[in-house]
This record gives sequence, structure tokens and C-alpha cells, in this order.
Amino acid sequence: MAMTVAGILAGIAIPNMRAFLLNNRIASTGNDLLRSIQVARTEGIKRQQTAGGLVTVCATADSTLADAALTCSYGNFSQWFVFVDTDGNGQHAAGEAVLARGASATTNTVKSNQNGIVCFGPSGFAGITCGAKIPTTAVAICDYRGNVAVGTNSTARALFISQTGRARISQLFADVTTAIATAGGTCP
Repeated sequence: MAMTVAGILAGIAIPNMRAFLLNNRIASTGNDLLRSIQVARTEGIKRQQTAGGLVTVCATADSTLADAALTCSYGNFSQWFVFVDTDGNGQHAAGEAVLARGASATTNTVKSNQNGIVCFGPSGFAGITCGAKIPTTAVAICDYRGNVAVGTNSTARALFISQTGRARISQLFADVTTAIATAGGTCP
């Protein structure tokens, strides 16, 4: 009898635990990217660089490289880094300080609109160009489940960056659907 009860409980708990782990990975990626954007905005305001200097978050192919080797890929935010763009050209150069790095879990798909870059100046506003690149305003984060409605929420997450520099994460199905459409149509 005890084995039967244990088997039933395991049958219920294991699928729920898997969903919990997948949701945690997506939330973790969204929170890490949000933190990096907030670091960049705060540093942009704090540094008050007006002669072309910006604090930039950009997508990269490999965020584990040495500081001098990091370059912006202008793609999706699967991996990213934050740096002080002293010349304001939207690309990391040797000698420009790297402030933070991040990466999505390998099971996640991250889609970004525009050029996978966000720059902050002394005002803290994000609606400025980064070199010749158009700043990202929407990011969608999902896994193999895609954007599935769970009540009014989604299994995926959306991150929005307003022109005023405020960033927010949403798990509302409507918001995630908007972010996916803005970023290219499908996720994964």
C-alpha cells in the first residue's frame, strides 16, 4: 500500500518539478538581463559622461572571453555584457571597462528586436542610438514549450525597455505575444 501511494505521489510530483525547473531557468535569464540593463542605466547616470561616452549592454557570441576580446554581435541576447563605451560607437574596444556579463540557460531561446544593443547616457534614457545601431526595446525568452497560455500568464517571459530607460519583465500572455511579434514572430 505504501509503495502504491509513493508511486502515485512521484507520478504527480515529477512532471510538476520539471515545469518548475523550466520556469525557473526562464525567469533567471530574464532577471539576469534586467539586472544588467539596470546596472548600465545606473552607471550611465552616475558617470555623467556627456562627450560621446555611453554605458552599453550588447549581445555577444561569447560572454566568457577576456575583456579585451569581447565584441558586440548585434544579435539576440543569448549572451551579453555591459561596458563603458567611451567613444560612443556601439562597439567594445580595448581599454573600455567591462562592468557585467550574462548568459541565458542553454535550454532557452532568446529573441530581441532591433540590433541587440541598449545604450544609456547621463540622462538614463535608452532611446538613443548606439553608434549607428538601433536600440533594442523588446526581448522574448522562451524554451521548447514556446508561448503557452497558463491562465492570463505565459510559460515564456518578455522584457521591455522604454525610451526613458525603464526596463520591466512580464509573464502576461499578451505581453509575451507582443514581444515575440516585435522580435521576429516565433519563439522558439
